[in-house]
This record gives sequence, C-alpha cells and structure tokens, in this order.
Amino acid sequence: MGKPTFEIDNRVATRALLEMCKRLERAWALDDILHGMTPAIEDVLGYRHSWLALFGHPPGFINVISHVDSGQAQKRDVKSMNIPVAGDAMLEELLTADHVVVVEDARTDPRTNKEVVAHLQNRTIINVPLVLADERFGAIGIGTFGDIEGVRPPQPWHLEFLQTVAGHVAVALDRVRFMAARKKAEEALQQTLDLTNNVIQSMQDGFLMLDTQGILVEVNPAFCALVGFTREELLGQGAPYPYWPPEEIGSLQEAFSAAGEESFAQMELILMRKNGERFPTFISPSAVRNPQGQTVNFIATVKDVSERKKAEDEIRFQALHDELTGLGNRRAFDQILSRAFAQTRQSDQHHVMCYLDIDEFKVVNDTCGHSAGDELLRQVARLFTEALRGDDHLCRIGGDEFGIILQNQTVEQAVPVAQRLQAGLANYRFAWQSQTFGVGVSIGMVALDADSESVEALMQAADSSCYVAKDAGRGRIHVYAKDDQALTQRHGVMEWVSRIEHALMHDRLVLFAQPIVPLAPEATRGLHCEILLRMLDDQDQLVAPGLFMPAAERYHLATRIDRWVVSHAFDWLLAHQADIELCSINLSGQSLGDTPFMAFVLQSLGSSGVPADKLCFEITETAAIRNMHTATHFIDTLRQRGCKLSLDDFGSGLSSFAYLRTLPVDVLKIDGQFVKDMAQDPVSLAMVKSIHDIGCLMGKQTVAEFVENDAILELLHGIGVHYAQGYAVGYPQPLDAVLAQYRAGLLKRT
Repeated sequence: MGKPTFEIDNRVATRALLEMCKRLERAWALDDILHGMTPAIEDVLGYRHSWLALFGHPPGFINVISHVDSGQAQKRDVKSMNIPVAGDAMLEELLTADHVVVVEDARTDPRTNKEVVAHLQNRTIINVPLVLADERFGAIGIGTFGDIEGVRPPQPWHLEFLQTVAGHVAVALDRVRFMAARKKAEEALQQTLDLTNNVIQSMQDGFLMLDTQGILVEVNPAFCALVGFTREELLGQGAPYPYWPPEEIGSLQEAFSAAGEESFAQMELILMRKNGERFPTFISPSAVRNPQGQTVNFIATVKDVSERKKAEDEIRFQALHDELTGLGNRRAFDQILSRAFAQTRQSDQHHVMCYLDIDEFKVVNDTCGHSAGDELLRQVARLFTEALRGDDHLCRIGGDEFGIILQNQTVEQAVPVAQRLQAGLANYRFAWQSQTFGVGVSIGMVALDADSESVEALMQAADSSCYVAKDAGRGRIHVYAKDDQALTQRHGVMEWVSRIEHALMHDRLVLFAQPIVPLAPEATRGLHCEILLRMLDDQDQLVAPGLFMPAAERYHLATRIDRWVVSHAFDWLLAHQADIELCSINLSGQSLGDTPFMAFVLQSLGSSGVPADKLCFEITETAAIRNMHTATHFIDTLRQRGCKLSLDDFGSGLSSFAYLRTLPVDVLKIDGQFVKDMAQDPVSLAMVKSIHDIGCLMGKQTVAEFVENDAILELLHGIGVHYAQGYAVGYPQPLDAVLAQYRAGLLKRT
C-alpha cells in the first residue's frame, strides 16, 4: 500500500482551528485539551495519533497523555505514561528545543530510545514545544505507529499548522494549570477552614468572634455551654452582651474598649450565665487581619477558671487557717496583729491582745491520746468563739495556745471578756470515752495602743504575761505592765535560756559525780555514782543546776541537755568501765516522752560499746506518774537492753505505793525530805522504813538520798537500806576526782 496523501485548503484549516479554539476555551483538564486538539489534527493533517507531553512531572520524566482506542465507536479513552528522559536524545533535545523536533523513522533515527520505540511501535514522531512567556512546560506531538501506518514525514505546511495548534494549546494548558492550582489552593483553604472550624467547635474552652463593630458573629458550643445561651440568642448581639453581669459592666466595658484599641492583654473577668450565676473566666483576645494588615475580626478564647479559683481560695484559706479548729493560724494572727498595730499609728484606736494557754491539755493528750487532745482543742475553740463578738479575732497560734485581738477595747473592758472565757471553761467538762476532765485557761493580756512599741514586743509581752499567769497557779489572768516584778523575774528566766543555748553550743557544761555507797561492805564491786551536771559561766565559775534547769524545763531545752549528758557520760564510762560498778544518769520528764530521744539512747548503746549492765537511768516519781504509759514503755525498753532503772524522789507523791506496782524499776531512791529528818522525826523514819520494806518485798534495791550525818547512816544500817548518798558519804566532785578517790580508797566506807 502506498503512502496516503492529503490536500486541504485554508478554509478547512481555519474552520478546524476555530472549532478547536471553542473546545479549548471550555477545557478544564488535560483530557479536555487532548480532546480539543485531536479532531483538528485528524481533520486537517490526517494523523490519527496525537498526544500531550508535559515536562518534569515527575522530575526526570516526560508525562505523555494520549488517546487509546476503547473498542467503541465515537469513544476514545485517554492513557498516561511516564517516559524517562535519560538516555533518550530525542527527549533531551525536546526539553530545550525552540523548533519542531521531527523523527521520520524512530526505528532508525539514532536519537530515539530503541527500547521505548520497540515497546510503543513508533515510526514517525513529530513534537512541537509548548512555550508561553519563555516558560517551557511541554509539547504536542503527532505520529504514526507500526508497519501498517509506516513512515509519514510531515510537509512544511503541516509543521506550520502544528505550531499554530501548539500556540492555542499552550494558552489553554496555562489556563488549565492556573485553574488546577487555584482549585488546589481553594481546597487547601477549605480544608484549613474546615479543620479550624472543627477545632473551634470541639474546643473545651469557649470561643467567640466579633466584627469590627463589636457584633458577635460566631460562638462555639463550649461558649454557649459556659454562658447558658444558645448560638441563635448570641449571634448579632453587641455590647453590653447578655452574659455581662450588671455590676461588672463598667470593668468589662473598659476591657472591651482596650481590646477594641488592639491592646490584647490576657485578663480575668467575671461573666454571668443565663440563670444569673456569676463565674470567673480567663480571656485571651486577639485580632484577625487581612493581607493588608487591616483588622477584620476580633476573636477570644474564654476559659472557665472556677475550679482553679476554688483551689486557689482553698490554698489561701489553708495558708491562713488552722486545719484542726478552722480558726486563723499563727500567720493569720500575725497579719491581724500587724493591721491592728498600724491602726494605732494612724488614729487614736485602742485594742487588747490576749495570749491564752490551755491548762491541763497535756494531761488529756497523754492520758487519752492525740485524738482526744485534738477534739478538746476543737471544742475549746467553739466555746471561745461563742463568747466573743463578731469584730474580735480568735486564732490558734500554737499547740494548745490561742491568740485573741479584742477590737476597740481597753484593758478595763477586756478583763471581763477574759473572765467570761475562763468561767465558760470552768463550767465545761471534756468527756472522752469513760473519762471526764476539767479544763482551764491561763491568759496573758497586753494593751495595743499608741504606746505599743512594736508587733514583736506585743507578742513577747503577751507571751510572758501568759506564763506569769500559769506560774501563779494556772487559771489566772495577768495584765502586762512595764514595771511588773513578775515579768522581770520571767525575763530573768529568759536570760537563762540564752545562757543554756550558749553552753550547749560552746560545750560549757561539765559533768560531776557523787558516790553512792553500799551499806553492806561486802557488796562493793566498783565505783557506784550518780552523774550530776554543772554549767560554766563567762568567768568559768560553776553554776548549779538548780539555777538553770527550771528554765530548761520550761522552755523545752531539757532533752537537748540530756542528750549532751548521755553522750559525755557514755564516753567517760567506756574509758573507765573496769573501775565502775554502776553509773546513774538523771533524765528529765521531757526526755521520758520524747521518741527521738529514746532512739538516740538506743543508738548510742549500740554504737558506743558501753556495757548496759553498768548503766542506771533515773527518772523522778512525779515525771513517771504524769506520763505513766510513756514511762512504762521507756522503762521496759531500756531494761530489755540490760540497763537498770531507778525511781528518784520516791515517796514525794500522794499515791506512790499505788503506782509502784505498774512501774518495773530496779531501784527506789527514797525522797530526801524523809531521809534528812529521820533522826528527829518518827514519821519520816517510818516512811523510810516503809519504802524500804515495800521495795524489798517487790525485789527492788533502795537508795537513801540526803544522808548528811552519821546518825542517819546508823539508822539506815538498822533498817537495812542498801545504799546511801549524801554529804555523809561523799560530796559531788568532777568525774575524774571521784574516780581518783575511789582508786585511792579514800571514799568513806560504811
């Protein structure tokens, strides 16, 4: 078969181009462009095969879009394939060409990729570059395939016609690309809007949008739920909005105006629900601007901070209130006192400060436990509150201590109030399980007026006055006065506190010892002594314990002193244990009930290597009876470790013998008030004998204190008391001096 020839006049070509242009104007996609140009090429040029070639999608490839027969009349499908540029000289030329690239026979032309040619069955290939505004974005092509169509080189007017078609296709392709890009951008924008709207609608915080006139144009469900209004009720509303509380309109209008002036500070505001309920919010406003920077909307997120505010209020309340009683605490009292003091500086106001200490609280606490003590404090707090005016301030400022500020009262007016508080407690009985207790209160009172020196001075004066009231017999009221002799004495006690602190810090305490002599000579197996304590003053003179220990007991320094004594006594005993039979160490009542002190003693016993059987701890009868449960535990614990326990001043209490059966001590030290008079007083003699007899009956050893002469020694021999201690058998001396006397055999023998 010979090659077909086609002749056509300009009118046919022009009409075909016009029809093509109409189709290209309606093109919305690449397929539309291919469908638009193919009829013109077929009708005018007679080539059945045409295609669009697009550069760089994906990179390194040319994407070819062409028709393929569908097998149905009047219908041709479109296929797309990517052809690699590398190794294909024809495609490489096409990427940069500004002319028509013609391959008469792809099978023989050296520029073609023969693998691709063999696959596609190309013969003649004609490609016209698509160039618009110096941008190369593809080509249109026509050609023949296989042996049936064979080789068909183009005529010159074919190329001119193809270049005309390429110009129109380039414009259409640019428009399609633009519309595709715009559609993609619109879809992306819509996705962003949809996402933003979904985020806003699903936000747990409220969201609102206003136009530049302050009209609500959008709210999210969370905001509607916050304020209780529907979206329909809110949209279109302007300031003042229905969720503005009437009493807050001024502050809200000010905040709204600031936002309108684009001052977008975060703020806390009170809003109102539809039902009238007020609630605190945290609002974060901002502006929405167009590309020109002009504000087109105002937006804000609204967070309900009711729970946070509630938690903050709770924290503030706890910071200023006593958890047990609900009263103000020490910090609150200090603030109230400072305000009252400031009032006296600014005007002629008079207030009264009271410092209250509950009498017998420790008895309830130790006897029935902390739960009982806590309940007692709660009940006392209620009694005090009921007895005071609404303007007065009552706070719990310590364990069993309360502070009161009586507003606009003189001391003369305040004394009856204090008496009323005492009377209320006097008529009150605290019941716990099967036990009932009477409770009192000691009150220190100080005027708070223009003559008051400072808040600190007021606290010190009230505290000192309260202790003076307590020292006077409890259940008393003591009014502070600058020339008060009782307060002067108390300040003297406070001076001892300072000196004790200095002695502990700078090791100004000294250990002495006094021999305890067996009244049966054959019982001697080593030195038996009691450790005693002295303090060195600034001139290195010795200070007797009777001068400083009352202050130590009163201000809770006794346990620290006991720790010092135990530590140094252990060191001395360990160094001289071969010469010592038994070393007695006095302990205060405070140490008896101090759990950390017990742990300290046990730890020291374990780590020091001191033989426990050479130790005897002395506790007074009154301390043991006052802390019976604690004393019993203390005694049992140390006895289990091998130590001995001695009950000092035995017989001084009214019920000594009754308690003796419950206190598992090893030694009874007979109270010196009986021993020193036993040679002249038959009753004292009988008491000493009774104590010794009961002690022996219970398997305990006895020690007589205050043995001051030979007459007493002789009587003790006759009774059978086991040991004697006093000036008649040995004076208190430094530890090493007593030990030296023992080694030299100079201690008195009985």
